[in-house]
Amino acid sequence: MIMNEYYSTLLRYLEEKRPSVAAVIVRGPAQYPAGSRFIFDGDGQRMAGEQAWPALADLAEKVREVLRSRVPRLYRWEVAGEPLEVFLDPLIPAQRLLILGGGHIAVPLAQVGQMIGFEVTVVDDRPSFASMTRFPAAARVICDEFGKAIKDYALDGGTFVVIVTRGHRHDKDCLAEVLRNEAPPAYTGMIGSRRKVKAVLAELREEGISPALLDSVQAPIGLDIGGQTPEEIAVSIMAEIIMVKYYGYSTGLKVQSGGVRGGSAGNAGHS
Repeated sequence: MIMNEYYSTLLRYLEEKRPSVAAVIVRGPAQYPAGSRFIFDGDGQRMAGEQAWPALADLAEKVREVLRSRVPRLYRWEVAGEPLEVFLDPLIPAQRLLILGGGHIAVPLAQVGQMIGFEVTVVDDRPSFASMTRFPAAARVICDEFGKAIKDYALDGGTFVVIVTRGHRHDKDCLAEVLRNEAPPAYTGMIGSRRKVKAVLAELREEGISPALLDSVQAPIGLDIGGQTPEEIAVSIMAEIIMVKYYGYSTGLKVQSGGVRGGSAGNAGHS
């Protein structure tokens, strides 16, 4: 029964593309026998496994540590004077990059994303901008209305969304659709000047989208590295995505509902 719970929880996390950690006791005292297995969520909470599990004060931090590093590790503790060794194996779902907009920044962004290991999908509603010829690095290129494409895509916790469409209206519509999705993406970023970003966020707030959801958006998108060309802006965007991927936060140019956070308007703030 316990192992059924273990495997069903493991399968559920994999299907939902939620990061987790599989733990197995390699060596332990009689009450914590070798071979005992457990599943921990991304916050270090035990979700399934054997009933007996030692209270280890720093275990949650160790779980987060292996998730950040993405490298399995063997940890050692002492419990009641006896050694306890636990192998922690991070289970990271395949990560996807959804680029909404097929313009000049999207081209190098798709290339850099693919090089880093993301499964890249590009969406544009113009046939001349939505082609595999234009985006050879993409796994998929979709020519469709943005809102429909987002609904059909099935966003999840392993998706990183970049909104770089050709105009204010499309950016706003894309952002609204992403924020209304049941499963929040790992990252949502939108290009634009601070003025444009503030206007879009204000409009969506008036339409009933919660401040908490709006504050989750990285906009203006990217780290302030001073880039100006499409290629440099693509690098700044991917740098921010990598930072969020490993650290869970960004030191970028983001505008918040109640004010401004981050550096000066620059690189990826251009619309």
